[in-house]
Amino acid sequence: MINSLKILVMKKFLKIGLIAALFFTATGVHANDDNFTLKVKGEKDKYIRFSVDKAEDVNLSLIGSDEEVLFEEKIHASAASSKIYDLNALPDGNYVLKVESDVKLAKYTVTIKNGEAIVSEPKLSNIFKPVYTQNDQVITLNLDNLDKNPIEVKVYNEYNDEVYNEVFKDKSQLTKKFNISKTDSKELTFVVKFKDESFVKTIQTY
Repeated sequence: MINSLKILVMKKFLKIGLIAALFFTATGVHANDDNFTLKVKGEKDKYIRFSVDKAEDVNLSLIGSDEEVLFEEKIHASAASSKIYDLNALPDGNYVLKVESDVKLAKYTVTIKNGEAIVSEPKLSNIFKPVYTQNDQVITLNLDNLDKNPIEVKVYNEYNDEVYNEVFKDKSQLTKKFNISKTDSKELTFVVKFKDESFVKTIQTY
């Protein structure tokens, strides 16, 4: 089954706004023969293949050169699967394909040129997201940081008051425990920044 997904792209030419309606077509999800995790694979012509190697929920978005989101889709994969996207309606240029799951964020540069879609290798970025666990009165933050980039961690209460701020350096694996037994806050918002990305998570304390 083929679905048509409509997106709008805003262009400016000689100060005249031009709205172009573009269409993506995607094949139905089918079994994947490769062991890719959040993998984008270039196809002939102007097609790209997005594959996952296990069951998971994924958000996929295509971003233009002006940071405008041109296309966005939530994918629920019940097993290893892949999906093909037709980019023939897109003009030549550079785009960013952003793929995000509960634990991982990947970005790829997609270049449309001379009737072909070229996907960047290596990836523009491929990072693991912070993982939180809560056990009784302790919240534990875990983060894989293989490149040992600086990690900034801030915590805010429900009134947007900053209650914690620390920068961690040279850590390939960050594990930070927060004892919330003495806090009066009903919720805490964690903001973790590293590798030019920001991740926000709000946790109810009671």
